[in-house]
Amino acid sequence: MRRTRRGFLGLMLTTPVAFAGAACLGASGREPNVTVDGGSPAPSETPASALKASAPDAVAFTPTPPPSTLDPDDLFGFTMPIEGACFPSQDTLMPGSAREYRYGVSEGVDFYFGDSCVVIERGTPVLAAYSGIVVRADHDYSDLLLDQVNALAAKVEEDGYADEETLDQYRGRQVWIDHGNGVVTRYCHLNSISAEVAPGLQVRQGQPLGGIGESGTPESVTAPGTQLHLHWEVRVDDSFLGEGEDPGTVRELYARLMQSE
Repeated sequence: MRRTRRGFLGLMLTTPVAFAGAACLGASGREPNVTVDGGSPAPSETPASALKASAPDAVAFTPTPPPSTLDPDDLFGFTMPIEGACFPSQDTLMPGSAREYRYGVSEGVDFYFGDSCVVIERGTPVLAAYSGIVVRADHDYSDLLLDQVNALAAKVEEDGYADEETLDQYRGRQVWIDHGNGVVTRYCHLNSISAEVAPGLQVRQGQPLGGIGESGTPESVTAPGTQLHLHWEVRVDDSFLGEGEDPGTVRELYARLMQSE
């Protein structure tokens, strides 16, 4: 489970919007829906040229990572990004689960109402899982429109994969926190971001960052209110915690992440 560190943080800080190791999407066709049956209508063949990026411009400076004692090969001392939450029982909502529709895998945890031990609704507070410095906060995010949703799906189908810009748009409104030593957490699909949370802000563990939403999901346009959840990623350089591991090992890594020592 040890990894070779490959410079993810340097790439992320120079291109915080364009780089996206994974879309924050659910387990089946598009996003899973733990509490509501049904899926989105099939996208139309909107030309890829109709796609318009909704992510904000990259931040114009590189915040200095905080001093850190984190060991990227043995991460612990984190807390849940939602108060009282637990990791979902379904492996399809954990990192490494297949996302066949976009020819990839999920790179984070999806916290949905019904499988996360807490009530999750629009605006449920999202908390910093560890102290660090904010390196991205999408205050100027613009919600996807139907033609963008269709164009994203058509582009993935045409290319046979989802490129980094496409994946970034699927993550919706985001906050990223640099915890030092190449460790970054991402908080995706947010409905709102706290006014004081901005690149360069030093945040403490447990500090509110914003509220849960469904931004960036196709269903935010086609079936509003059905995909309210938090997608939470733990990045280690250019990888994610649990990459390439079997589901049991992934759960062990995330259980260790929540241990105090």
